[in-house]
Amino acid sequence: MALTVSIRDLRTRLAELIDAVTGRGEHVIVTRNGRPQAMLIDLDEYESMEETIELLSDPDAIAAIEEGRADFERGDYVTLAQFRAEHAARRPTDP
Repeated sequence: MALTVSIRDLRTRLAELIDAVTGRGEHVIVTRNGRPQAMLIDLDEYESMEETIELLSDPDAIAAIEEGRADFERGDYVTLAQFRAEHAARRPTDP
């Protein structure tokens, strides 16, 4: 849930609101004349959103995701236990 504050409140409560965003993961909607104008979110969350947008705008990445989903639906995958066993068998043993 997002907190909503006016620009005036933002000015007087900035440190508190930044703590709410960074410490508790809250979002803060900033209004001007009663209308939403901006939002404060944690920087890590913002960067994650940018990465997601970049990934979703890459046709090759989307094709790879769709191919992976289709493989999974067909049962064409390796479990973690299988992967570990296969790679353990490939490791050379010490003399």
